[in-house]
Amino acid sequence: MQPDPTPAITPTDRELIAAVLAGDRATFAILVRRHNQTLYRASRAILRDDAEAEDAVQAGWISAYRALASFRGDATFRTWITRIVVHEASARLRRNRRLDVVPLEETTMTADADPARDASTEELGRALEHEIDALPEGLRSVLVLRDVLELDTAETATCLGIAEEAVRVRLHRARHAVAGAMTATGAASVWRFDGDRCDRVLAFVLAAIEV
Repeated sequence: MQPDPTPAITPTDRELIAAVLAGDRATFAILVRRHNQTLYRASRAILRDDAEAEDAVQAGWISAYRALASFRGDATFRTWITRIVVHEASARLRRNRRLDVVPLEETTMTADADPARDASTEELGRALEHEIDALPEGLRSVLVLRDVLELDTAETATCLGIAEEAVRVRLHRARHAVAGAMTATGAASVWRFDGDRCDRVLAFVLAAIEV
């Protein structure tokens, strides 16, 4: 019997960053794909607009690339890049507040999907999206960072620039407000960002850093 091939080792964020800083700019694409959905969800929670959120993610990635040498690892790269995108989204919100709820795009169905199961999951996700969109911005962003992205209290406080106690208070209020719609399945399906949408952001970012 042939021995099993050695499993591929997934590079860590720090290893990828070191490669990028050493001149391998193409490696940056792995970081973008790895964290795109996290960043989109954080941005979307603040802006309540799909297109604006995507633009904020693109701008955040470009800012992160230019500042990559300043990443010291005091926090995880995920926290560091999320904070950059949160700041970008917050600045856009201040410039141009969006008051109406924007229709959400449909999620892409995979080839091996169970239509009935996926329809139920999508319905739960949309119900939760509606509940989250109705929250005030301060509660909405905390809820998404903590319960959708599963950042801890300290990471959430760092990303939003608020005290940890404020995170706990806002999270309690937000959870109470959406208690009827919040489920683990629903949270996992909120504001999916994959397929062509992820590819579009990646292409934009790579084109920008090549300039």
